[in-house]
Amino acid sequence: MDPFTLIAILLFGIFSGALGAMLGLGGGVLMIAFFILALNIPAHQAVALSLLAVIASSCVGGSVYVKSGLTNIRLSLSLETFAVTGAISGAVIALILPTLFTEILLGLVLIYAAFVMLRSPRSEEIVTEKRGLLVPCGEFLDTLEKRVVRYCPTRMRVGYFVSLLGGGISGIVGIGGGVIMMPVLNLIMKVPMRAAAATSNFMVGVTAAASAFVYFNRGFLELYAAVPTVLGIMAGAYLGTVFLGRTESVNLKRLLGAVLSFVALLLIMKALGVISW
Repeated sequence: MDPFTLIAILLFGIFSGALGAMLGLGGGVLMIAFFILALNIPAHQAVALSLLAVIASSCVGGSVYVKSGLTNIRLSLSLETFAVTGAISGAVIALILPTLFTEILLGLVLIYAAFVMLRSPRSEEIVTEKRGLLVPCGEFLDTLEKRVVRYCPTRMRVGYFVSLLGGGISGIVGIGGGVIMMPVLNLIMKVPMRAAAATSNFMVGVTAAASAFVYFNRGFLELYAAVPTVLGIMAGAYLGTVFLGRTESVNLKRLLGAVLSFVALLLIMKALGVISW
């Protein structure tokens, strides 16, 4: 790759990492589309690079969120067993399927992500009652309102199933599963938005690592592109963690939803041969 391409990957990685950390998506949602559409990298190599980006984003963002107390570690570990199982299975299946399927599935996942971004998040003010010792309840300090928010997740069985499904999709399209898990945590399991984003960010790194090992073992990881990808994502993820506690993310989510809708349309059209470059 030429130096200009590597610089472009670095800069876009910063942008993608910041958004991914703020919204709990891990950065892979935008990076995989950038690799396929802008750089025309083959799908399997793009997925491998995107998974690496998700790991880097999670390492930086996850450490900051854990230190700040936003991450619900008990909840993430409960769900991660199912997510990792799905991630490994998805990666193995992806290497058998044609790249056409990967690109179309990615387009559909981005449409779903856009729909989620355009929906209103569950209010931070909703606090659920404790339902037993085995329920991984959590609490965190809301820096905007200067108060402690306490909550207990609901519908854990739904969370387990979606973790398995999200891990499988992550292994196929390289998004880390955050775009699947974050809205489920917030809208269905009633985890407040900031805690859901932090917990999702913590989970996606482990899920992506499980899938990335399969792609790395098959030789699909492009090391020259991996360096600026990781550096950009790590820098962006740190910036995202700084701004998460200081900004309202509703307008940002709506803008990202509109962008993802457009990118999803391009991906599906490219996969079907309607457009090419």
